Amino acid sequence: MEFWISLFADLRDNGFFDGGFLDKSLLQFCCMGLIQDELDDTAQIWNAHTIRASKNISNPSGRPSVMYALPELYHTRDFLTSADTESVQLCKNECTFRRPISCDPDVNELCNVIISESQLNIPRDPYQAMNLYMHLRDVIRALL
Repeated sequence: MEFWISLFADLRDNGFFDGGFLDKSLLQFCCMGLIQDELDDTAQIWNAHTIRASKNISNPSGRPSVMYALPELYHTRDFLTSADTESVQLCKNECTFRRPISCDPDVNELCNVIISESQLNIPRDPYQAMNLYMHLRDVIRALL
């Protein structure tokens, strides 16, 4: 994440990000998918890494994903607790779920139109994302 923080700081420091609604939405549109992919990859790697043995017997060692799926191998039990349907629904009603789009719906629609008209692609790396951000920013600011 340090990479992304530095990248965004450079945008701000060079005058290409003012913290306003449009700039935030454009960064979300251009970068959120890439950031989410990195977070998902990190979670997979983390859950598959090996936790080293410790002198403290209350700290188990092993791979987190295996420890979760097969607790009996670690001389423990599954602590999963079932919940009734009403309780689950109540929790769902109180939650705010991630939207299928990463930014304001109007900005998302406008960006997709500009990408289509300009025959651009969705970015596959941070540098493509920055190029797209700058292009979209310039085009939309010219329209305002």
